[in-house]
Amino acid sequence: MMKKGYVLPIKVAVSGGLLYLLFRGIDLAAFWETVSSVSYGTVIVILLLLICVQTLSTLRWHTILGKDYRMPFPRLLSIYFIGMYFNNFLPTLVGGDLVKAYYVYRESGRGGISLASIFLDRYSGFTALMTLTAAATFAGYPLIRGSSIFWLLLVLLGSFAGLSLVIWIDLFHGWAVKILTGVHLFGINRKVDTFYRALMGYRGERAILAKIFSLSLVIQGSLIFGYYMLSRAIGMEMPLNYFFIFVPLATVVAMLPFSLAGLGIREGAFVYLFSKAGGTSAEALSISLLFFFATVVVSLIGGVEYVRRGNVSMKSVDALGATEGKE
Repeated sequence: MMKKGYVLPIKVAVSGGLLYLLFRGIDLAAFWETVSSVSYGTVIVILLLLICVQTLSTLRWHTILGKDYRMPFPRLLSIYFIGMYFNNFLPTLVGGDLVKAYYVYRESGRGGISLASIFLDRYSGFTALMTLTAAATFAGYPLIRGSSIFWLLLVLLGSFAGLSLVIWIDLFHGWAVKILTGVHLFGINRKVDTFYRALMGYRGERAILAKIFSLSLVIQGSLIFGYYMLSRAIGMEMPLNYFFIFVPLATVVAMLPFSLAGLGIREGAFVYLFSKAGGTSAEALSISLLFFFATVVVSLIGGVEYVRRGNVSMKSVDALGATEGKE
């Protein structure tokens, strides 16, 4: 098993290597000219957009968590930014989502609802992203018909549909439970059962599910439109529909845990996808990196909140998993 101390250097090496290959394959002068063409006004708008998106995401989480535990919205907003900070600046084995769950667990003492609320928050966002992607794929089918991108989208949408069946349909979930029943390593079967019971408590909460899905549509649509705004700012002529197809694909690829906050992998996906649609590598790389660095800047708010609230130790976060099956 790979030692924890090796993970971060390997991720840094992967990101650095991929970025080196990407920059080696483009005209650096054209790249710099593209990046420097973005006005300060556009940068400010993107930063404000990201702050608004974080606020809406916190409102979504506040709605989910409110079924079982009430926490003041400003406190949750602080925790949400801390999670963003961890994802961008401290990409260790303790991810931002687990840190957010720990802060809620520290106040509520209930690990199951903490983790379930984080999962449902992420799942609702991904559901909205897949819904927008499916609609864009249908509307833009003539643009991608017969290409590898179309088949990648089908695999992505099909995989998500399969996962949703396992989560929400009793028959398919039953099969998964039977498989996990025999897994006693670290008490994983008990922990999964506790987590799942907390998650299923939301199945009958139609008002909550409708509200968080609506918020997720606004959040995901805003992020995709943010990329589109950057493309227009650098003079890139690309239909909006392409962004609703390509951004979700790049987002999913960037989730692979092989690089530093998805850096390098996401940029490679942008270059590949937008080059297929007629964009230049310099333009695609510019859009991805500019949006990433804007996200990093906004996440500095979480760094301030992290210092204010106090550090999170590995032992404290591990306690969340250790107590999950005891509720």
